[in-house]
Amino acid sequence: MIKTSLHLKTAASANLLTTAEAKTHLREELTDATNDAYIDTLVAAAQQAVENFTNRKLTATTYYMYLSAFPVDGIVLPFNPVSAITAITYYDTANSLQTLSATAYQYKIYEEPLVISAVDDSWPATYDDRNDAVIVEFVTGYTSPDTCPDALKHAVKLLTGDLYSNRTNILKERFELWQMLATPHRVFHSTMENQ
Repeated sequence: MIKTSLHLKTAASANLLTTAEAKTHLREELTDATNDAYIDTLVAAAQQAVENFTNRKLTATTYYMYLSAFPVDGIVLPFNPVSAITAITYYDTANSLQTLSATAYQYKIYEEPLVISAVDDSWPATYDDRNDAVIVEFVTGYTSPDTCPDALKHAVKLLTGDLYSNRTNILKERFELWQMLATPHRVFHSTMENQ
Protein backbone atom coordinates (compact mmCIF):
# COMPACT_ATOMS: atom_id res chain seq x y z
CA MET A 1 0.00 0.00 0.00
CA ILE A 2 1.28 3.44 -0.89
CA LYS A 3 1.73 5.79 2.06
CA THR A 4 0.67 9.41 1.62
CA SER A 5 0.94 12.55 3.70
CA LEU A 6 0.39 16.28 3.26
CA HIS A 7 2.43 19.30 4.24
CA LEU A 8 1.15 22.85 4.05
CA LYS A 9 3.60 24.99 2.08
CA THR A 10 1.72 28.30 1.89
CA ALA A 11 -1.40 29.01 3.91
CA ALA A 12 -4.16 31.19 2.57
CA SER A 13 -3.37 34.86 3.00
CA ALA A 14 -6.84 35.65 4.40
CA ASN A 15 -10.13 34.06 5.42
CA LEU A 16 -12.88 33.68 2.85
CA LEU A 17 -14.94 36.31 4.71
CA THR A 18 -13.62 39.68 5.76
CA THR A 19 -14.23 40.83 9.32
CA ALA A 20 -16.75 43.37 8.01
CA GLU A 21 -18.68 40.68 6.09
CA ALA A 22 -18.83 38.47 9.17
CA LYS A 23 -19.86 41.36 11.42
CA THR A 24 -22.63 42.35 9.01
CA HIS A 25 -23.93 38.77 9.04
CA LEU A 26 -23.74 38.69 12.85
CA ARG A 27 -25.43 42.12 13.08
CA GLU A 28 -22.45 43.51 14.96
CA GLU A 29 -21.60 47.19 14.87
CA LEU A 30 -18.96 47.65 12.18
CA THR A 31 -17.29 50.49 14.10
CA ASP A 32 -16.88 48.49 17.32
CA ALA A 33 -13.63 46.51 17.02
CA THR A 34 -13.90 44.85 20.44
CA ASN A 35 -14.74 41.39 19.09
CA ASP A 36 -12.91 41.55 15.73
CA ALA A 37 -10.12 39.11 16.60
CA TYR A 38 -12.61 36.67 18.13
CA ILE A 39 -14.91 36.89 15.11
CA ASP A 40 -11.95 36.26 12.78
CA THR A 41 -11.14 33.04 14.68
CA LEU A 42 -14.78 31.94 14.36
CA VAL A 43 -14.69 32.60 10.61
CA ALA A 44 -11.47 30.57 10.33
CA ALA A 45 -13.00 27.67 12.31
CA ALA A 46 -16.21 27.76 10.27
CA GLN A 47 -14.25 27.87 7.02
CA GLN A 48 -12.15 24.89 8.09
CA ALA A 49 -15.30 22.92 8.98
CA VAL A 50 -16.84 23.62 5.56
CA GLU A 51 -13.54 22.73 3.87
CA ASN A 52 -13.32 19.45 5.79
CA PHE A 53 -16.95 18.62 4.99
CA THR A 54 -16.59 19.30 1.24
CA ASN A 55 -12.94 18.30 0.59
CA ARG A 56 -12.48 21.76 -0.93
CA LYS A 57 -10.21 24.61 -0.01
CA LEU A 58 -12.14 27.86 -0.11
CA THR A 59 -9.07 30.12 -0.43
CA ALA A 60 -5.85 29.59 -2.40
CA THR A 61 -3.44 27.33 -0.51
CA THR A 62 -0.29 25.47 -1.58
CA TYR A 63 0.48 21.93 -0.43
CA TYR A 64 3.10 19.25 -0.82
CA MET A 65 1.68 15.76 -1.14
CA TYR A 66 4.18 13.01 -0.31
CA LEU A 67 3.78 9.46 -1.60
CA SER A 68 5.95 6.39 -1.02
CA ALA A 69 5.67 5.50 -4.75
CA PHE A 70 3.75 6.43 -7.89
CA PRO A 71 0.24 4.91 -7.77
CA VAL A 72 -0.56 2.73 -10.80
CA ASP A 73 -4.01 4.32 -11.21
CA GLY A 74 -2.69 7.87 -10.85
CA ILE A 75 -2.23 10.40 -8.09
CA VAL A 76 -5.54 11.53 -6.60
CA LEU A 77 -5.25 15.00 -5.06
CA PRO A 78 -7.14 15.33 -1.76
CA PHE A 79 -8.63 18.81 -2.25
CA ASN A 80 -10.49 20.73 -4.92
CA PRO A 81 -10.55 22.94 -6.84
CA VAL A 82 -6.97 22.63 -8.08
CA SER A 83 -5.61 25.62 -9.97
CA ALA A 84 -2.06 24.39 -10.62
CA ILE A 85 0.28 21.44 -10.37
CA THR A 86 3.48 23.34 -9.63
CA ALA A 87 5.90 20.41 -9.77
CA ILE A 88 6.23 16.67 -9.39
CA THR A 89 9.58 15.46 -8.10
CA TYR A 90 10.69 11.98 -7.15
CA TYR A 91 13.65 10.06 -5.77
CA ASP A 92 14.92 7.65 -8.40
CA THR A 93 16.25 4.16 -7.63
CA ALA A 94 19.65 5.70 -6.80
CA ASN A 95 17.94 7.96 -4.21
CA SER A 96 18.62 11.11 -6.28
CA LEU A 97 15.95 13.79 -6.52
CA GLN A 98 14.57 14.19 -10.05
CA THR A 99 11.96 16.52 -11.53
CA LEU A 100 9.32 14.81 -13.61
CA SER A 101 8.80 16.58 -16.93
CA ALA A 102 5.35 18.15 -17.30
CA THR A 103 5.06 16.24 -20.58
CA ALA A 104 5.23 12.93 -18.68
CA TYR A 105 1.92 13.37 -16.87
CA GLN A 106 -1.57 14.61 -17.60
CA TYR A 107 -4.69 15.75 -15.78
CA LYS A 108 -7.92 17.61 -16.38
CA ILE A 109 -7.94 20.74 -14.22
CA TYR A 110 -11.74 20.65 -13.92
CA GLU A 111 -11.89 16.99 -12.86
CA GLU A 112 -13.06 16.34 -9.30
CA PRO A 113 -11.30 14.68 -7.66
CA LEU A 114 -8.31 15.60 -9.79
CA VAL A 115 -6.27 12.58 -10.90
CA ILE A 116 -2.75 12.94 -12.29
CA SER A 117 -1.88 10.06 -14.61
CA ALA A 118 1.23 9.06 -16.54
CA VAL A 119 1.05 9.93 -20.24
CA ASP A 120 2.29 6.51 -21.36
CA ASP A 121 0.74 4.65 -18.39
CA SER A 122 4.21 4.19 -16.94
CA TRP A 123 5.71 6.08 -14.02
CA PRO A 124 9.46 6.16 -13.31
CA ALA A 125 10.80 3.72 -10.73
CA THR A 126 11.35 5.22 -7.28
CA TYR A 127 13.57 4.54 -4.30
CA ASP A 128 11.97 1.90 -2.06
CA ASP A 129 12.77 3.15 1.44
CA ARG A 130 11.22 6.63 1.37
CA ASN A 131 7.78 7.82 2.42
CA ASP A 132 8.51 10.91 0.32
CA ALA A 133 9.66 9.10 -2.83
CA VAL A 134 7.17 11.21 -4.84
CA ILE A 135 6.43 14.87 -4.05
CA VAL A 136 3.57 16.72 -5.72
CA GLU A 137 3.38 20.48 -5.18
CA PHE A 138 -0.06 21.85 -6.00
CA VAL A 139 -2.20 24.94 -5.50
CA THR A 140 -5.76 24.34 -4.38
CA GLY A 141 -8.66 26.60 -3.47
CA TYR A 142 -10.70 29.29 -5.13
CA THR A 143 -8.48 32.04 -6.51
CA SER A 144 -10.54 34.82 -4.92
CA PRO A 145 -13.65 35.10 -2.72
CA ASP A 146 -15.58 36.14 -5.85
CA THR A 147 -14.95 32.74 -7.48
CA CYS A 148 -16.12 30.73 -4.46
CA PRO A 149 -19.73 29.53 -4.86
CA ASP A 150 -22.23 31.66 -2.93
CA ALA A 151 -23.65 28.59 -1.20
CA LEU A 152 -20.25 27.81 0.35
CA LYS A 153 -19.76 31.42 1.43
CA HIS A 154 -23.17 31.39 3.04
CA ALA A 155 -22.41 28.05 4.72
CA VAL A 156 -19.36 29.71 6.33
CA LYS A 157 -21.53 32.65 7.42
CA LEU A 158 -24.18 30.37 8.94
CA LEU A 159 -21.65 28.29 10.82
CA THR A 160 -19.85 31.45 12.02
CA GLY A 161 -23.20 32.70 13.34
CA ASP A 162 -23.86 29.38 15.05
CA LEU A 163 -20.43 29.43 16.72
CA TYR A 164 -20.93 33.06 17.75
CA SER A 165 -24.35 32.37 19.28
CA ASN A 166 -23.43 29.07 20.96
CA ARG A 167 -20.20 29.56 22.84
CA THR A 168 -20.43 26.19 24.54
CA ASN A 169 -20.21 22.71 23.12
CA ILE A 170 -23.70 21.70 22.06
CA LEU A 171 -24.33 18.26 20.57
CA LYS A 172 -26.67 18.53 17.61
CA GLU A 173 -28.13 15.49 15.94
CA ARG A 174 -29.73 17.24 12.98
CA PHE A 175 -28.43 18.07 9.54
CA GLU A 176 -27.43 21.72 9.70
CA LEU A 177 -28.49 24.32 7.14
CA TRP A 178 -24.82 25.07 6.38
CA GLN A 179 -24.34 21.37 5.55
CA MET A 180 -27.34 21.45 3.22
CA LEU A 181 -25.77 24.39 1.36
CA ALA A 182 -22.36 22.71 1.18
CA THR A 183 -23.51 19.17 0.28
CA PRO A 184 -23.84 19.74 -3.50
CA HIS A 185 -20.20 20.89 -3.51
CA ARG A 186 -18.78 17.82 -1.74
CA VAL A 187 -16.10 15.83 -3.52
CA PHE A 188 -15.82 12.16 -2.68
CA HIS A 189 -12.61 10.21 -3.12
CA SER A 190 -12.81 6.52 -3.84
CA THR A 191 -10.33 4.14 -2.28
CA MET A 192 -8.11 2.62 -4.94
CA GLU A 193 -7.32 -1.03 -4.38
CA ASN A 194 -3.89 -1.07 -6.03
CA GLN A 195 -2.45 1.93 -4.27
